[in-house]
Amino acid sequence: MLKLTMRFYIQLSILFLSLNLFAEFDTKCSVLITKRLQSTEDAYKDALNKINQCNQYDVLSITSFLEMPVSKIYITDIIQTYCMFDHEIITLIDSNTSNLSCVHRGLARTERKFIN
Repeated sequence: MLKLTMRFYIQLSILFLSLNLFAEFDTKCSVLITKRLQSTEDAYKDALNKINQCNQYDVLSITSFLEMPVSKIYITDIIQTYCMFDHEIITLIDSNTSNLSCVHRGLARTERKFIN
């Protein structure tokens, strides 16, 4: 009886621990990073505001129409801040357009501050 009860609790705990494995990745959250001629607002800050409106487990689809060196920096920062590392991350950096696709982790990682 005790053995059966322990087996039940172990199976139940494994089920609860594996619920994140069954998360759905059907929702796509698309964000564009582009220069705005009519506005002086920073395009990157605008993109981060849109990413913050996305939900956990959404597939982030980021497209940047900025210059390649700038796009590399922005996409790297987004990967480090918002992407889940245990899921696939796809990037394409090009001179015309750059793309990133990854699974949103929900909350932004906190930035580490180094003391000099």
